[in-house]
Amino acid sequence: MKKYEKIIPEVIVGIGDNTEYYPTEFIEGQKRVITKLHIQLEDWLGDDLMEIYPCYIVTQQLKEALENNSFIGFTFAEIEVTEDEYFEDNYQLKKPRPDFFWIKIAGIKGQDDLYINEGALNISENLLKFIKDNFIITYAKINPERDEFDDLLAQMIKDSKKKE
Repeated sequence: MKKYEKIIPEVIVGIGDNTEYYPTEFIEGQKRVITKLHIQLEDWLGDDLMEIYPCYIVTQQLKEALENNSFIGFTFAEIEVTEDEYFEDNYQLKKPRPDFFWIKIAGIKGQDDLYINEGALNISENLLKFIKDNFIITYAKINPERDEFDDLLAQMIKDSKKKE
């Protein structure tokens, strides 16, 4: 059975005005689904996997790598990307901004490499290792509910078992 980690990618803000929903009007108690995504970039810190709730975004490089491997549980869609008026002032990287794509998560726990559970993205250990080894996810939080104390405690238990 696959093992998973919860991941919170770099958050980019700004769902654009051209985003389309179904149903088009908000009705109390009825879930709206995004059918066309438009993001308004204020900045980009360089990660290849990002979140703009409730959607996930990948760079073209990560998209192409995922398409050329056997990972499953997602599809891709094009998005409209516009830069906010302050983007040029905020953007500090010494490389051009890549093209971005919407990665639509449709996976099932235990079968696929990505799935959503309680609004959180879960990623298989194999896919996470692939991304960490080949791409940038500097600002992603892995298993954010764990804190340094949990990690310290786990290491102490592991060390004590080695001594036995």
